[in-house]
Amino acid sequence: MKMRTKTAFMLLALLVVFISGCMEQKKEIVVDKPGNISNYEFEVFLNESGNQTLANTTTYYLPKDSTKVQVVNMVLNTSKLEIYPPDTLDGGSEDNPIQNFVLLVDPANETIANPQTFQELSNRNETSSINYTLTQEVSQGMKVINLEFKEPVTGFVAYTLNNQGTQSFSFLKPDSEFIRVVLPKGYVTGNRVFGISRPEPSKITFDEKGRQTLLWISSEMGDREEAIQVKYYTQSAPLLFSAAIIVLLCGAGLVLLHYARSKKELKAVRGILDLEKEYEEKQRKRK
Repeated sequence: MKMRTKTAFMLLALLVVFISGCMEQKKEIVVDKPGNISNYEFEVFLNESGNQTLANTTTYYLPKDSTKVQVVNMVLNTSKLEIYPPDTLDGGSEDNPIQNFVLLVDPANETIANPQTFQELSNRNETSSINYTLTQEVSQGMKVINLEFKEPVTGFVAYTLNNQGTQSFSFLKPDSEFIRVVLPKGYVTGNRVFGISRPEPSKITFDEKGRQTLLWISSEMGDREEAIQVKYYTQSAPLLFSAAIIVLLCGAGLVLLHYARSKKELKAVRGILDLEKEYEEKQRKRK
């Protein structure tokens, strides 16, 4: 009887833990007011192949204030979008995991997905009144924000996330064919001493504002490359570092030169002292 009671109690405790865990795994995110459209750049990114087709694209804009990252998604006929914050791997929760949420979308069945449509959407002054839900959950220790629409949409989805890195940005690969990271103006990556990007981007260019832009093509990435990391630095950092090394080498050279001169002078003084000592000994012998 005691064994049955103990077993029943353990099963009940496990059931309570399981139910509590499920209840804490998911919660709804309420957006009080639409975000500010003017805070974002809505670029119509085209596949640079011969036909220049459109595809789902996620672009991360890294401002000089590295505590924030702006994300703009080009979505085509999409009903669900999974958003992975940069701190997704710690499984922590925040009161405001997503900020400045902006929708510039239309129902996919009423929209022709071409560059002209996206250009028109990018010029809108008001956000779209499309029904959606935002929920946050922690699954297998990873944080994910789910954006679900009542019907498939085409257009732009923009938002701002917190970024814990300092001149370093790491994120899980989104479900987009094209993945772009736009570095702050005056910053670059690619130097193995100061910072590189992993995996290596498919293409690195500079935009019309002089910002270095990194591009990954999802279909060309391996299955194991689920995370992308970008370490960047000021464009002048290698030059300043080289100048500092030259200054240190010159300083070391001056020290060695001073040491050599001092050693030579001491040797000369020692020679004079030896001659004086020898002269004094000769004078003693004469006496």
